Amino acid sequence: MAGSMNMLRLRKLILAMCAVAAVQQAFGQPTIGTLIMEPGANQDYVLFSPSGSETTYLIDKCGRHIHNWETEGRPGLMAYFMENGDLVRTRRHQTGQFLGGGIGGILERFNWEGDLLWTDTLATFSQHQHHDIAIMPNGNILAILWEKWSAEDAIERGQLPELASEEVWVTRVVELAPQPSTGSEVVWSWSPWEHLIQNTDPALPNYGEPSDHPERFDINFEAVAEAGGPGFGQEAAYDWMHVNSIQYHPERDEIVLSSRHWSEVWIIDHSTTTEEAAGSSGGQHGKGGDLLWRWGNPAAYGQGDEGDQTFFGQHDAQFISNPEGLRISAYNNGVGRPDGNYSTVQQIQVPLDEESGFAYPINGTFGPEAATWTYPTIPDFTFYSPNISGYTQLSDGHHLICQGAKGRFFELDEAGNLVWEYFNPITSTGPLAQGSNPVQNAVFRVTSIPTSHPGLAGRDLEPDTPLELNPLPLDCSVDLEDAELSEAVLLWPNPASYSLTIGNLRPAVPTNIKICDATGQVHWTGTVTHKATVDIRFWPPGMYVAILQRLKSDTHPATSITLKFLVQ
Repeated sequence: MAGSMNMLRLRKLILAMCAVAAVQQAFGQPTIGTLIMEPGANQDYVLFSPSGSETTYLIDKCGRHIHNWETEGRPGLMAYFMENGDLVRTRRHQTGQFLGGGIGGILERFNWEGDLLWTDTLATFSQHQHHDIAIMPNGNILAILWEKWSAEDAIERGQLPELASEEVWVTRVVELAPQPSTGSEVVWSWSPWEHLIQNTDPALPNYGEPSDHPERFDINFEAVAEAGGPGFGQEAAYDWMHVNSIQYHPERDEIVLSSRHWSEVWIIDHSTTTEEAAGSSGGQHGKGGDLLWRWGNPAAYGQGDEGDQTFFGQHDAQFISNPEGLRISAYNNGVGRPDGNYSTVQQIQVPLDEESGFAYPINGTFGPEAATWTYPTIPDFTFYSPNISGYTQLSDGHHLICQGAKGRFFELDEAGNLVWEYFNPITSTGPLAQGSNPVQNAVFRVTSIPTSHPGLAGRDLEPDTPLELNPLPLDCSVDLEDAELSEAVLLWPNPASYSLTIGNLRPAVPTNIKICDATGQVHWTGTVTHKATVDIRFWPPGMYVAILQRLKSDTHPATSITLKFLVQ
């Protein structure tokens, strides 16, 4: 007996020694914080809200603390940095009426100093905000809500009884006009519940074949009466569409949404009134609130089969300013791919007609046939996040990717080379120590904040220590003063109709801008240090040239570049 106990103690001692040795070995190489920082990485700051924390952080690419906002609740799930330095975030708030992935319920606005300026609670018996918001140029906010309906409501609209869950949470998008200090007014609204199609009962409303009405939502698609397994259980059945992102295109006055459960992204018209948005006429495209474009899973409207599906539980659909027209990007999580679970990020060139409207489906499906750009080009089964996550193409052509479930952020240059990599060290119990295994460190999405962002002007941006405990010395530096005026400067949109923005002006010294038409006539001049937004509503259509010249300083020579754009 004594011998057995001694053997047991010896075994435990050996295991403990192995564990210590593993930590010591890991401590020689960073496991969290900044792991890679190549010279080709840009100098942008990074904003993120760890899923288990009540704090939103701003860091530099060395992983050093620049600023943070302390709040009274976990994220629900997104935060945005405003041009005046305020932070607008969604906050997790549970009432017992809804319990689903991405639950929010409260919107908050803080100034740079962390004072709460405004709040609004969007959580009632029948509605609850979740996941994401989009902040519009006029200060209004687009929010995604769950709207509760019953099985009886669904059956009355053509859902098969055997597919009807006790509750049906239908997406509703609302535009909120914030009121002083607290609350908001709903000034616009849209819901797929007003754009259904069903082929089960000709005596019920909206009867027809989904394949003949790709602009509508098949009430029986992805409907299940019961759900189980890990996660949120039956709530996964209630959450019919699980829309997880929203973004607004101000020049086109359109909205893009991502539906995880349908594995699709959708574009809708925002130029409608609420009444028009509930119907199929009105708005700039004359289609009311019907879908203008959808992509990722043609089976959702009765076309194609599994081989035609491209998205698999995707997140973070975004508009991309593109000289060739309109692009959409998304983080394709890859849950349930036929060839195995792995993630990709993709860009899709949206087919437009001669008037920049959306091309109607050819051969029954919306184009294009395939994504325009995909990373990685070969499946990488180590690059996988089953949920959350995001992707943004940056103004310099680089790509910022958040592998959300692993809390991993990384940057690729234009050639697809890895130039920066970071693992979030913040968990629900606080920061991890360097050398620790990064677990429970999920992040919904990250946002790149250029050093030229106007919200940073005049702020104390002196780097502090990295967020992790016991950080290792890192050969890392961020040179903000030596950034050259280059082709990394972007102007958008192009073509433009209402306003033109010239941004990514990194240098601390001013930049002179002169805009001329093809005849040489000067239409606008100005001197800026961050970015310029120019009203072009009354400019004649045609080709224009923006000449940018950074002024000479004691440490930098004068440099200039020329950018062309089209006004239409």
